[in-house]
Amino acid sequence: MDFSEIETANETLVNDFCRDWSLRDADALSRYLADDLTYQIAPGQPLIESFEQFCAQMGGFMQRMETIRWEILRSHAVGPLVLNERIDHFVAPEGSKAPSMRFHVAGHFLIQDGKIQVWKDWPMPGAKQVVG
Repeated sequence: MDFSEIETANETLVNDFCRDWSLRDADALSRYLADDLTYQIAPGQPLIESFEQFCAQMGGFMQRMETIRWEILRSHAVGPLVLNERIDHFVAPEGSKAPSMRFHVAGHFLIQDGKIQVWKDWPMPGAKQVVG
């Protein structure tokens, strides 16, 4: 595989990962995430430092949502790094205590051995995060 093929594969991996959030199943994302994943939902938030911890913290949240859809606005791969701009839509069931949310973020994903090793998201400057 040449360099551009690796970048294409890495970008496809991240795009597929973003698409599969719609399954609302943390275990289903295991094919994309390294066992020793490092994930930070936003600056200043605690690190999630394994796939097991990711499932424990995000699994229930995902299942409480009626739908999850990540809208990729831009995506670009440079070697093992994939950057994307997204709007993440989390829609709670009607009458649920959980709020619906929408986040406009920039994501950075480091791919190693065909899995996401490091993933961090940042709110887009000036973007309003919508809850409710």
